[in-house]
Amino acid sequence: MELGTTLIGIICVAICAMPFVLTNRSRKKIVKHQLIALKDLAKQHNCEITQHDIYSYYAIGIDEFNNSISFISKDEEAVKEQFINLSTISRCKIVNISKSRGKSGKQIDELYLKLSFIDKTKPDIMLEFYNTEVSYQLGEELQSIDKWNKIINNLLKVKE
Repeated sequence: MELGTTLIGIICVAICAMPFVLTNRSRKKIVKHQLIALKDLAKQHNCEITQHDIYSYYAIGIDEFNNSISFISKDEEAVKEQFINLSTISRCKIVNISKSRGKSGKQIDELYLKLSFIDKTKPDIMLEFYNTEVSYQLGEELQSIDKWNKIINNLLKVKE
């Protein structure tokens, strides 16, 4: 009788743990795929990724030796790849687009890292870190965008 109860308990635990295991494996597969895509983008421009962050909807990497950024974002329709040479950039700034939601206050709708060119005739580059149209819940994007804003601005200061 105890063997049957133990066996049922083990089976129940395995069934309850299965969604977590499958989610974790799926996440690792996505991260691996995006890291390969990020490294390939950098390699196309004769660069290597020395530091990176990978999330569900975007991946960003930097080559600190060649002062370049590789950025990949994806939504339901397409994958967008951007390669930026920081020697052509004058400044980096966070753009937070929020809307008022009544009593609940403001809610962030979009987060971008805005890169402005030294040549003012060129349009700014907007790297999308968060958009409510793509992801309904804001996760680690705020910490990530702050981190990358600091990294890029530090490299821009060293360049001066």
